[in-house]
Amino acid sequence: MALNDIETIVFVMMENRSFDHMLGYLSLDKTPNKLPVDGLRSDPKWQASYANLAGGKSYPLIRLAPGDSIDEDPPHGRDRIHAQIGTAPAGPGPTLMGGFAATFLEAHPGSPQASRVMGHYDSAGVPTYDFFARNYCVCDRWFASLPLGTQANRLMSMSGESKIVENAVPIPDQRLVYDWLEENKISWRVYVSGGFAPFFLLMRHWSLRIVQSLALGTGHFRRFNALRSDWKSKKPAPSVIFVEPEYGDAPGSKPNDDHPPAPARRGQDFLNEVYQILTSNPARWAKTLMIVTYDEHGGFFDHVPPLHIAGTAGGESFQTTGIRVPAFLISPHVDAGQVFSEPVDHTSFLALLDQRFGNGSGFSPAVKARQSSLGRLSDALRSKARSGAVPTLPAPVQVKGMGLAAAAAARPPSAPDTPNAAALDAMARQLREEHPELFEQPGLSEMKRYLDTNPPPIPKSRDHI
Repeated sequence: MALNDIETIVFVMMENRSFDHMLGYLSLDKTPNKLPVDGLRSDPKWQASYANLAGGKSYPLIRLAPGDSIDEDPPHGRDRIHAQIGTAPAGPGPTLMGGFAATFLEAHPGSPQASRVMGHYDSAGVPTYDFFARNYCVCDRWFASLPLGTQANRLMSMSGESKIVENAVPIPDQRLVYDWLEENKISWRVYVSGGFAPFFLLMRHWSLRIVQSLALGTGHFRRFNALRSDWKSKKPAPSVIFVEPEYGDAPGSKPNDDHPPAPARRGQDFLNEVYQILTSNPARWAKTLMIVTYDEHGGFFDHVPPLHIAGTAGGESFQTTGIRVPAFLISPHVDAGQVFSEPVDHTSFLALLDQRFGNGSGFSPAVKARQSSLGRLSDALRSKARSGAVPTLPAPVQVKGMGLAAAAAARPPSAPDTPNAAALDAMARQLREEHPELFEQPGLSEMKRYLDTNPPPIPKSRDHI
């Protein structure tokens, strides 16, 4: 079985971009060596039918220049997602997926950037993704699990269930994949980009363990700069590795997670570096599968309606998945230029972990129940790994014109005025009060510097996190 040749699965979840926004260009006629993904079409009539109508104005699909970013976060809370899916575009033909421009303008009245939620990059704007698409496997039907925002979908990817509908701070304790891995005696590790902390610092059950591990540079949670030396070490690699970007919704952030206003090129450079590290050990890379996807679409246009798969969160029922997101399978165990079109969602990752490292019971009853409506990621794998040289990804190229987003990323560490940032700040302050000795360790130096130089943020009420 091809999956049995995989010894390490590396999972990277980015933030808030849709498939058409990042990868839809791969199917356009003007794209050199275009790929057969379910992406954008060159037919002017097809494109015109998906134009969004808002305030008496039409918002057509547009191409974004490499340096184009968006400095105002598109809304992607529950009600806005429902409107984005359920509103008809200009037509004729499609009756769904037409509310992206209108919801943006509701959140940002009069903004000149509304057209950018209808925008898409090309190979120059997402060079790392173009490389991944040409040399590995694109998943063109990977959907966020629920038509909800960040936290519910991250919980689905890391648990298969969500106790919450709307974002909550702190996140209520619930069982995570970390618990499942430990119960099944499967080795795992989390590497954290930037100087603050991983996403689940927001869950009190994990917060102390996270800061202890980061402070001492040992244990399951480590800084990203340790990945390079750990990966080249002669010690066995963990069976499952999570690599987290630096979040734009975190205190002291220089974000590379793709969450607006972070420019997309910072995320491209981050994933470039992850790939460079993993392929620096060819023997280990030969038995590795790297998965890259996004928590949810972030308010950006996609033309494919969600899957009709019922789900629950916080005791409420939902009849569809969320909107389609970019996703890749990167490994010698997939073909170059491969397109995997079986429908999958975030819980497919958990089912894959159980299929490879578990006892085959389906990870959990909730995850198993969804899989009857989904494909299996293992079906994308070759029966035998590719031979030959590892494809080489060029070093990042600096692009001018990143505007306000780049300027924001260059400012001194501070906390954005969001509920997540305020919750992370509060959790860090509480932990320092309870365990001041940890904050004298080198692994928490940047977190300590942030706490010493910034007052607690006052969050604004918004649905964008």
